[in-house]
This record gives sequence, C-alpha cells and structure tokens, in this order.
Amino acid sequence: MNFKDKPQIAFYLISAIAASFLLSLVLLQLFIFLLIILWILEPNNEKTKVFGSIEVYFLAFVCLRILSIIFSEHFALSIHAFYKDSLFYTGFFPLVFYLKAFSNERKKRILEIFLIFSVIVSFIGISKFLFEIRPRAESIVSGYATFSTFLLAGLSISFSFFTDLKKRINPWLLSLGELVILLAIVLALGRADLGIASAIVIFALIQKKISWKYLLSVLALTTLLSYFSFQQNSSEIKVRVSQPATMSDRDVLWKSALQLSSQHPILGFGPRSFEKIFPDRNLLLDKGVGGWHNDYFTVYLESGIFGLMFFLLLFFEIVRKGVKRFLFKNSKWTWGIFISLLAMFLSAVMSGFINNPILSLLFIFMLAFFSSETDTGKI
Repeated sequence: MNFKDKPQIAFYLISAIAASFLLSLVLLQLFIFLLIILWILEPNNEKTKVFGSIEVYFLAFVCLRILSIIFSEHFALSIHAFYKDSLFYTGFFPLVFYLKAFSNERKKRILEIFLIFSVIVSFIGISKFLFEIRPRAESIVSGYATFSTFLLAGLSISFSFFTDLKKRINPWLLSLGELVILLAIVLALGRADLGIASAIVIFALIQKKISWKYLLSVLALTTLLSYFSFQQNSSEIKVRVSQPATMSDRDVLWKSALQLSSQHPILGFGPRSFEKIFPDRNLLLDKGVGGWHNDYFTVYLESGIFGLMFFLLLFFEIVRKGVKRFLFKNSKWTWGIFISLLAMFLSAVMSGFINNPILSLLFIFMLAFFSSETDTGKI
C-alpha cells in the first residue's frame, strides 16, 4: 500500500487519535497501532527522508531506554516496558512521517479536533467535580494529574488558534471554550499545572493572540465559577488551604532519589523499577505512590546518565527550534504546539509523562506536529 494513493487513511487515523485522548485509552492505543501498521507498509527509503534532528534525538533516547531494559537490575519488572511503552517508542515515527506529508490545512483540522475534544473532556471533569463524584476534576480514564497536564496542551492550542478561528466562529464562543478548559484545570487542583496555565495565559497576551476584553472575561468568569464550584465541593480545597506548602511526599521521594543517584549511573536501574528500589515507603503518607513524581529523576534512575542526556538534548533542541521560529518567522497558530511541549517538560518537574500511558502518547503526538512545522524535510 502506498500512502500517497490513500492519504485519507492516515488523516482519519490521526484525527481519531486527536479525539481519543482522555475518552478511551483502548481506542487511542488501537488508532496508534493501526497507524504504525500503515507506516510499516511504506517503502523504507521514504521513511528516512523525514528524519531531522528531533527524530535523531528521540531515537537515541528510545535506544537508551531499550538498553536499560535489557541490562536492568530488575529485568522482570523492566521487561513490562516493552509492551506498556511500545506505542510511545514506535508511534512517533509514523506520526511525523504522515504529518510532514500533510498540508497546513490538514494539520490545522486535526488540531481543531483535538481542541474540540479538549473542551468535551473538560466538561466531563467539571461535571464529575460539581456532582461530587470526585474531590478533584478528572477524566473518564485518568486521574486529576493526567487530566490537568493534558489540558495544558488544550489551553495552549486554544489560544494559538484564537485569531484563526474567530474568522469562522464567534470569538465569544471561542472564549467560552477557553473558559471551560481553564476552569477544569483550576478544579483539578494541581498547583504546578495551574501555575503553568497562568504562564500560558500571560504568554498568549504578550503574543497578542487574544484581546484584553476576551481574556479578562475568561479570567473573571473562571474566578467566579471556581468560587461557586468550591462551595459545592470543598473537601479537597480545604486540605489545600490548610496545607498550602505541602510537598505531597515529594520531599521523601526526591531525597531517596538523590541517595540512589550514585548507584548504576550508566544505564540506571531499569524502567519501571521504582517498586524495587525505593527504600522509604514507610515514610510516605500516600502508600500507593508508584513513581518519583519527577521525570528527570525517573529518566536518570531508570536509564542512567546517557538516557537523561538524550532526554535533555531533545528538550534543548525543541527550545532551540521553537525560539528560532518565534524570533525569525511568523509562527501564527504553531506556537501552541511549542508551548504545549514546554508545558509538559515543566510539568515533568513535579510529576511526569514518560511512564504515563496517556501523556507519553500526547507527548509524541505534539512532538510530531512540532517536527513537521520546524523541519523542512518532506516526503
């Protein structure tokens, strides 16, 4: 099968991926798997044409992760990464292959679908909070942490698309969508993500992507609706108010991570080895913690210094290309993709996406869009 004969197949699959985040993990994984199969059927010489620096750094990082599985001290645990993280390791390449073949209009349609479903899942999270189903806003298939980090991408895309969409849609209706996403982030009560969301709002204003009257209306209504929402469901906000500086066990986790940092510095302990190597579970308030709550510690402890090096090289390459595009070109709607990736790397300081089955796929989804916009390589 030649993709150029049937471009609609890949377009529909990537559109379905954009719609599946936080609605169905099974469908999300199925659509990415089908896209991988479609890509495998492509000629190998065509696949290599789209390789740029982003693809090289990502591939190097994946290779280090695989090596750290093979040489893991806890192989019985790490081997699970082969199937739990396989779509993360392989899904990026089909995504970037087809996105680089799409026109800007097609890519914009996919991101508009992503934005629509970001609003839909925000409504779901808000409803679960208001009906006191959960003490924090969250989605159908994830907890509040994944929910709020995902919505940072939705918020970024909404601001970056505002100017383009208001030519076809009433700007007050667009503002309503941004209000819903921002309110959902507030009700998820993730302090780090809320801080990042505030930075996104400020950046959108600096970039003049939304006028004062719409932005002030969104912020005023978000504040008002948040107040009334917390009157309805106040259990978790009371904890936050009474313990504003709590680290949620991160002080214990990070102290233990530093103590372990001198062991296995080359390839780490192996992916998903937290349960075996974490020494201080008796000190945790939440006994169900399953990770380091910091992707930089996670990557270093699981894949060693070289794994962390390529993770950081990928980050710096994203920053280099993103800043270059902003400074020397008219970024238009594409800045939202860049800001989405930066938001995920910032959020990774307090939580993480590497071992998250949903956020890791969101990362490669946004990374593929970013590469398709910043790399001149075309099919």
